[in-house]
Amino acid sequence: MKGMERDNNVKTGLKDYPEFVQGLMDKLTDDVMSRIIPDEILKNIRHVVVTGNGDSYAASLATKEIGSRMFLEADYQVLRCIDVSRHHVFSPEHPEQTLVVVISVSGGGSRVIEAMKRAAAKGCITLAITGNPKSGLAQEAGHVLQIEIPKGTGFSPVFQTRTYVAAVCTTLLMALHAGQIRGTITAERADEIRKEAVGYVSAVCNDNILTQVDCQMFELAQTWRNYLGFGFVGGGSDFATAYFATAKFFELCGSLNCLNDSEDWCHIDYFQTKRDQLGTIAVAFRECASFSRTVETIASMQKSNRNVLVVTDAEPETFYPGVTVCRIPGAKDDFVNPLANFIPLFMLGNYIAIGRNYEYFGGMDASNPLFSQEGGINTIKTSKIEYVD
Repeated sequence: MKGMERDNNVKTGLKDYPEFVQGLMDKLTDDVMSRIIPDEILKNIRHVVVTGNGDSYAASLATKEIGSRMFLEADYQVLRCIDVSRHHVFSPEHPEQTLVVVISVSGGGSRVIEAMKRAAAKGCITLAITGNPKSGLAQEAGHVLQIEIPKGTGFSPVFQTRTYVAAVCTTLLMALHAGQIRGTITAERADEIRKEAVGYVSAVCNDNILTQVDCQMFELAQTWRNYLGFGFVGGGSDFATAYFATAKFFELCGSLNCLNDSEDWCHIDYFQTKRDQLGTIAVAFRECASFSRTVETIASMQKSNRNVLVVTDAEPETFYPGVTVCRIPGAKDDFVNPLANFIPLFMLGNYIAIGRNYEYFGGMDASNPLFSQEGGINTIKTSKIEYVD
């Protein structure tokens, strides 16, 4: 196997993804949303702040544009959790017209609890999106939307992507629901998007597509596992995919990674040295508004002696000669793509980890000090919660 044993646990774990997404769509109906947060509240919202950490923040980025469209005439922001909990200046006027959404599947991190406590203290409408309705986050929230993520049998790294996909689905459905309440989208159009989301995931998770991508990523990992580090680039919803992929590479193979958008990359990352020892990845889907700029940036990547992989739905001829193109289906609406266009990069990261003999998270048992809550090593749940006015 060219020096590396093949492992298809990711491909196998993705086979039931369409059913998983369909299940989320079936459970999170408009009636359910209306019971969780009254329609009259959503009608009167003038400011929206969405936040989370890690995968939850990536999900917030993925649905930022559709959220902005659905909450038309409202100020819609996706902010870092530390900013919401410590730095963001909430308007003192009509705080009941500000909706703060905090996403965390576990609901146990200090910063998400702190962000929710601060928003509530400011008089904002607060909504927790979490998998744990008894968590500290949920207890601080005025409204709680529970997301259910079924556990798989046996361990596969792909199960770790379900929290992200669930958060993307949930924020997408919440945006569509709010859009109907506020009159910015019809019920028929919202239903079309729901069906499009399930159809898109099914298209990418088609066995022929998964097999093709799996083989390509396996072959690429033969050389990419030896690189010094990796850079991830995208714009708009494609940036959300790049962000999520960056996080997964840290977790899957412990690599050194960089992340930027397709414009700022040309101002900063462009000047890296040892470029021939880096793997540079661009996410570039045709319906994304920044697609043309990303195409230009990809040419700069290749011309500056980099090893370039493009994940896209476009024809390979669209890009500068010499780049490696992984082509998968694209969605009609760009905000749907993050539900599945991360899959090639997750496969690649998994194969790089196997090639490096690196265990997920650097080891998931008690002997890994990175998981220790003692001695101040891992402080996600033990960090002091403070109130900043």
